[in-house]
Amino acid sequence: MVSIFGPDGVHAYGVITNVSEGGAQVAAGVGFESGRVLLRIGFDPAEPLLTPADIVWVRDDSDASHKSSYVYGVQFRFSDPEQQQRLREILMSPSFEQPVLPGQSPTTSGLDEMMNELGDELGKLGERMREDS
Repeated sequence: MVSIFGPDGVHAYGVITNVSEGGAQVAAGVGFESGRVLLRIGFDPAEPLLTPADIVWVRDDSDASHKSSYVYGVQFRFSDPEQQQRLREILMSPSFEQPVLPGQSPTTSGLDEMMNELGDELGKLGERMREDS
């Protein structure tokens, strides 16, 4: 779980879907513009990790059947070296696992998943073309 504090008092809760020492991919239900935000990351809810971050890209995944859904790429801008070291320790811990969203395989990245779906669609298209000829 991550809390995102944006400019003008805008606040949202989200989920980290990928994280490294340099940044993360975050999914949330509120749209933020590119720019600086403050993240409160709950790897350990008793001691959340706090860091400024820059939103470097935004993807609007909203559709008619769901509420607003946005995915962000954020780059951490640690102002406290202790927080940066703490993140490094969390990521290197043997018990750490990259977050997995419902419906996602823990071993399949988004790109792999998209490639598999594309392969399935191409296979179906090939079958239809053979049937039509």
